[in-house]
Amino acid sequence: MSTSKRRRWRAEEKLRILKEARQADQTVSAVCRHYQIAPGQFYAWEKQARKGALEGLRNGQRGRRRADPSQRLQAEIERLRVVVTELSVENLQLKKGLWP
Repeated sequence: MSTSKRRRWRAEEKLRILKEARQADQTVSAVCRHYQIAPGQFYAWEKQARKGALEGLRNGQRGRRRADPSQRLQAEIERLRVVVTELSVENLQLKKGLWP
């Protein structure tokens, strides 16, 4: 059983390491050795950074914003409550023999 603790890298540190490895005079393996990280970890961070950059660029698009899903769901819940209430009233009337 290992007694070593896992290191926590802040986003700023990860970005600095990614930039350092992509400089012309640096190799990925040298930077990974310097910071004692596995190359696979480096490439996972790089993939996350690209994905985050794409999301940031996509979210900056102009046009209509999508409605908040919670608002849409709340409206649907309210509509269903009205339907259930109407059905309950109709059911009670039928049970009492009050045919419409």
